[in-house]
Amino acid sequence: MSLGQHVGQKILVVGAGGIGSATVEHLVTEDARVVVAGRNVRMDGPFDDPKDELGIVLGHLTVDITDEGAVEWGVTRAAELLGGLDALVVTAGHRHELAPLHETQAGWAREIIETELIGVMSLVRHSLPFIRNAGNKGRRAGIVVVASDSAKAGSMGDAASSAARSGVLGMVKSVARENATVPLTVNAVCPGPTDTEMYRQAAEAEGMTGKVFSGMAKGIPARRLGQPEEIAATVAFLLSEGSAYITGQALSVSGGLTM
Repeated sequence: MSLGQHVGQKILVVGAGGIGSATVEHLVTEDARVVVAGRNVRMDGPFDDPKDELGIVLGHLTVDITDEGAVEWGVTRAAELLGGLDALVVTAGHRHELAPLHETQAGWAREIIETELIGVMSLVRHSLPFIRNAGNKGRRAGIVVVASDSAKAGSMGDAASSAARSGVLGMVKSVARENATVPLTVNAVCPGPTDTEMYRQAAEAEGMTGKVFSGMAKGIPARRLGQPEEIAATVAFLLSEGSAYITGQALSVSGGLTM
């Protein structure tokens, strides 16, 4: 049996949506050991289909990342299930309607920022002691946060999320500098429009027809939306031995939308 690039790597993946699910499947196929956490973790589908004795999903944790206590419990529990923690992947986001900033209600931005910035920082903070320990023991240690290309270019009707994602990029660069000699890599992946269930639901909520949705691809140099599997493959690369000298980066995966 040939072994994958992530054989035995102990990884916590937070966020079980389209990109999170694809990331779990990719990592398990590459023989990683994974725990999945999120506010609404599905208990069926690919997460209950262990690939072999090496690549396996060892647990599902329901965790609200806006709850500091829940985050601390979830990270600690994941480390217990895995027998340590080599890496963290965060794909969690906040589902919300789009609107120009001047048309939004009080508290609207706070909810988004508490999830997409404060919650992400909390996950990273509580995971770092475990992941630093792995790096100090010579294991491939890393953190990857899935942000958005809106962190670099902004997005009409999405000021709060764009601001939160920009904050995440600042955190990624800072934490990367703080931990580079462990060694421990910290990077962000910035997808452009990606064909996920959440993205389609958001488009439908804005009244976009299938024709309009498909037409959005015309603004992307590659002339198509990204696929969750393409984001997952990038995340996996950033946790592999081949990327051990890459840290503090925000890598766009957007078909050329942001260059």
